[in-house]
Amino acid sequence: MTALATAAVLLATGCAHTGPPVAEAAYGMHIDTNTPQGLRAKQLLDMVNSDWPIGTVTVGTLAIPGMIEPVGAAMDRLWADRPITVTAISLGAGQATLHVRNSYDVGQTIHLRTSDDGLVDRFEVDIDRPEIGQWSDIDAAIRESGADYAYQVSKVSGGACTTVAGTDVDRSMPLASIFKLYVLLAVAEAVNAGTLTWHEQLTITEANKAVGSAGFNDLEPGARVSVKDAAQQMISASDNMATDMLMARLGPAALQHALRTAGHHDPASMTPFPSTYELFAIGWGKPDVREEWKTATRAHRAEMLAHTRAVPYEPDPMLNRTPASPYGIEWYGTPMDVCRVHAALQVAAHGPAAPVRQILSATPGIELDRAKWRYIGAKGGNLPGDLTFSWYAEDRDGQGWVVSYQLTWPRYRSLTAATWLQSIAMQSFGLIPAT
Repeated sequence: MTALATAAVLLATGCAHTGPPVAEAAYGMHIDTNTPQGLRAKQLLDMVNSDWPIGTVTVGTLAIPGMIEPVGAAMDRLWADRPITVTAISLGAGQATLHVRNSYDVGQTIHLRTSDDGLVDRFEVDIDRPEIGQWSDIDAAIRESGADYAYQVSKVSGGACTTVAGTDVDRSMPLASIFKLYVLLAVAEAVNAGTLTWHEQLTITEANKAVGSAGFNDLEPGARVSVKDAAQQMISASDNMATDMLMARLGPAALQHALRTAGHHDPASMTPFPSTYELFAIGWGKPDVREEWKTATRAHRAEMLAHTRAVPYEPDPMLNRTPASPYGIEWYGTPMDVCRVHAALQVAAHGPAAPVRQILSATPGIELDRAKWRYIGAKGGNLPGDLTFSWYAEDRDGQGWVVSYQLTWPRYRSLTAATWLQSIAMQSFGLIPAT
């Protein structure tokens, strides 16, 4: 439930089997199994279309020992997006190429090669990139996936956003980890006001470690990290522990002020402003209180969040890949809000808070022509069923642009969805009339 770059691959261990094979008709076409590569292609589809999770033991019957881990990880993503349907297959000497579509209609191409002993020794899965030649192609591609969505491309001038293209730009949608931009803005405001310094040390607690950390996972409770390092990890690695430490140091008033500074359309909708620990406990913890949250008043929600801080967080494995945003368990904002907070960060990034620009641009998350785009800042997010991306970029003349996407599905989507959406986003930059 962390950002895209740090999402864990769930590769089960121990004894497992693929369960009853799915009817071959569900695969879309017949697969001849009289060759090793055909046999492995059929076995692959049996496994990724089964209700049984992918496990290292069963992957060992498919791939050579040195390929079990990477093949298992790739198969887990296919399995999470099942059913996988074949649209075309090509069998050659010791190799097979399968063109498939997953449950949300994203095309993928699977390449596998078999060794002399008939096991897979090479395995690649590529995304079939949608072709985006005009703005309407973005809507067509996303709608085909069945996602509920909103997106916006905006021109930023004088800290204000002007829509160039988009769909439902004023519709409130889940933000996932894009909410951390508001935390960074609160940090910037405090640094510029002199109430916080980049070198101030934050202390890791046991509760902080409960939500996981990409950058500080090896540090024990009691260890200390600087505000600047925490802010960098919060943005570039979407570090939840770093985020919660910063939120605790800043306090609710600073976060609410950042929402107002950024022009959030409804700051009250983010009150109370949950930490990752609190939101995870409500959305994916024991006991299951999702229905209670869905119908709770704002005051009762504040009480529920306070209760999570008084008890240890215990994840519920039955909810691990179950979306929580249908119950209102998320951080929310519109595409216009996303543009405004990026614009506000650029305004705040001066004087003592100047390092904010470097913090945002350390991990751009997208490959753009640097001859055309001289600066790229980024923040995305990924929670079960919710996928978000946002970029602030400056062209050669220093003109600022914001591109953001917010998608939700009623069920979990693997990292394949992120790769697919990135391919759309990257092409959308090519439609911007930048200099």
